[in-house]
Amino acid sequence: MPFEDELGKALHNAGGAFSTGQRALVEGGLARGRKKLARRRVAMVAGSALTVAAVATGGLYAVRTPEKDGTERAAQVATTDAYRHFEVTAEEMENILENGMGRAGIAIVKPRTEGRGSTEPARPGTASFTFGDGWGEATVDLSVRRVDPADPALKKLITCPPKKGSPFEECTNQPGDRAVKGYTEAGKAGGVKKWALTMVSPNGYLIELATQNVQVSGDVSPKGRNPRMNPGKLRHLAMFVDASFTPEGEPNTFGTVEPGAAAEPGDILPILKSLLPKRLKVYSEGGTGAGGHVVVADGQGNETYIEAGRNLEDIAWTETLPDRTKVATRRLTAQEPGVVRWRVDMLRVNGLQMLVSAYNAPSPKSAKRGAEPLITMEELKAIALSRTWLVAR
Repeated sequence: MPFEDELGKALHNAGGAFSTGQRALVEGGLARGRKKLARRRVAMVAGSALTVAAVATGGLYAVRTPEKDGTERAAQVATTDAYRHFEVTAEEMENILENGMGRAGIAIVKPRTEGRGSTEPARPGTASFTFGDGWGEATVDLSVRRVDPADPALKKLITCPPKKGSPFEECTNQPGDRAVKGYTEAGKAGGVKKWALTMVSPNGYLIELATQNVQVSGDVSPKGRNPRMNPGKLRHLAMFVDASFTPEGEPNTFGTVEPGAAAEPGDILPILKSLLPKRLKVYSEGGTGAGGHVVVADGQGNETYIEAGRNLEDIAWTETLPDRTKVATRRLTAQEPGVVRWRVDMLRVNGLQMLVSAYNAPSPKSAKRGAEPLITMEELKAIALSRTWLVAR
């Protein structure tokens, strides 16, 4: 099984078991880097890849938008209330797509990005990324909006139609509630080639990506070649986009960090910061490619050291979730008098193993600064089980 499909299956399975009791778990204090680069707006092209994909699939599904009653509980992802909230800015959509494309492993020259935000579940947030690839200009379009993944009406968007009479030259149903479609504009041999991916996220997002080998407008000949963003790269980009949003309907700092900002060690530290409860204030931080840590304080003299990293130790697992993810939670005694270590280990079916722990001290070897860590064991567990770790480098 290709790695992307295995990863997609793990993402799908994890969604059924993942739940957090804190909307703020996914908000953190990731500092912005250098000032935002000036962006030229991309001219919207008639017949864009997303438009063609929407027409070919009979149009986008209209999501229910019940009235807000002011009492929705974002943590209950499995209930209808969770899908009432969706809020993302145009800049955040641009950054998510640009950061995802930056990890695609393809040559990108003179990129231009345009985005549109949203504050309604039924209205998608969109972004378009146009770049030179040596053969002309290529475009990747992204659309994200809020849905209830259990709604049967979404099935048609991720199911390939019968081959007879299908508008697609290629179409595959894939693990993780995804469908990838390939077709040539107007059915002409050697015409503009397009790929489109539709994914229903377990967290409640309809993610649509589309790309083409050249811009639809202009005199650039595609020469019959395929787009630089092949289906495998589109699948990974879709998972990056999903990991950039919280189960509660808002983007987190993992995907929205300023493109071009100074790189942090690996993805461990920025992901850890993006998953911290909002009430915790980061006092200091650090990390390596294999791990990261923060020290948080409450302003009353209490400090807590929180760390996350890869782990390959043999663990006595205390719990197995429905998706076969193994979890171990332990309360341990540290070296210094009165210092405790709360530790959560996680092992997914694809082999990803993570360790998250907290000390009621500013470092593992410091004197205690508080009776207990400033983060609860359930919050540590929610951080360890976050699906965002699946796209960490």
